[in-house]
Amino acid sequence: MGLRASKLSKLIGAQVLRKRLSGSSLTPRGYIPICVGMNNDTKRFMVRAEVLEDADFLEFLYRSAEEYGFCNEGVLRIPYEAKDFEEWMLRRSKRNVFRVKPI
Repeated sequence: MGLRASKLSKLIGAQVLRKRLSGSSLTPRGYIPICVGMNNDTKRFMVRAEVLEDADFLEFLYRSAEEYGFCNEGVLRIPYEAKDFEEWMLRRSKRNVFRVKPI
């Protein structure tokens, strides 16, 4: 015969689970926090989840897997120069901007 949890412990467990599922208040919905950098020079970025589909970003993920393995916990870390990653993000965002000629 198994142990039964009290109603209070079930309620507290549900509240903790609900907090975990709702996510951190520091990370907006639709974004992923990542740390980019090498050695002790790292920067934290918030990237849209859509960037995971980008072929260039997949290269960053492969580098991360080679460096840290597939089963690491915590924030996603990418071993790449933070300045270069920031420039890549700017170039990528400019690709999504279209100029329209006035009629």
